[in-house]
Amino acid sequence: MPNLKMDFRQPPARLADHFSFFYHLEQDGDRFEAVDRADYAQLRFILRGRNARYRFIDGTEQAMPDIYVLGPTTGCSSLSCDGAAEAIGVGLMPHGWAALVPMDASAAANRLFDARDLFGPVVIEVYQKLRDTPDFDARVTILEEMLATLMRRQKPRYQAFVDQVNAWLTGAAAPDVNDLVALTGLSMRQVQRGCKRYFGSPPKVLARKYRALRAAVAMTHRDPELDALLVDGFYDQSHVAREIKHFTGMTPHAFAEHPTELNREIAKRIALERENPIRRSGVIT
Repeated sequence: MPNLKMDFRQPPARLADHFSFFYHLEQDGDRFEAVDRADYAQLRFILRGRNARYRFIDGTEQAMPDIYVLGPTTGCSSLSCDGAAEAIGVGLMPHGWAALVPMDASAAANRLFDARDLFGPVVIEVYQKLRDTPDFDARVTILEEMLATLMRRQKPRYQAFVDQVNAWLTGAAAPDVNDLVALTGLSMRQVQRGCKRYFGSPPKVLARKYRALRAAVAMTHRDPELDALLVDGFYDQSHVAREIKHFTGMTPHAFAEHPTELNREIAKRIALERENPIRRSGVIT
């Protein structure tokens, strides 16, 4: 994967709970291939690249439309395209999904959807503006304006529940679903339904996903909390290896010591968040 470069920008404070990062990806080789970790949902504009495809953890393959929404992913995915690649996009955290997408996130998990069908002509107009605007910061401004417009279309009632789930996920190395039921005051069925609607997975799968990603990030950055995460969050070393490989596509050793070029680029967004912390309720970056 030669000549891969990614740039990131943080969202403004008014959007920080809804969107993780704006990003620009560019690669000038003859073919782009990468394995991507489990992550939030995404809204992406493919500016260059032919025969772009995604392969998900369940084996499903889909062609990428030029403008698409990627639902939240519950395991590692592989993506590829022919020729030079360029894309710009933004991560949709659960608040952002609820504010933009009138669809159950679990129905969209590990799948692509044409954004034209979801949002209409506005994304086509923005696509052309992005192609006509080479400066990344100017492109981010275009996307911010579009997102503000789209958010006004929805009137969801989700804020408190999403905040409670985020607090539950970050409150322990191995969150217990019964604690989430107690925190929300809802029934187990209501909690299950809410997690699937806004996060794309039932709470037990969410706990596994964020536990593995937190451990992988801590390994990459040599965080002092790593030992506690491993001891409190996993049964043994084989459990750590299985979970991190499922959600990142790499063994813990490979992820920390021999990251792919894509993983090295993605690490920039974590460094950016740590250097310039912003107040947000999301649990991973």
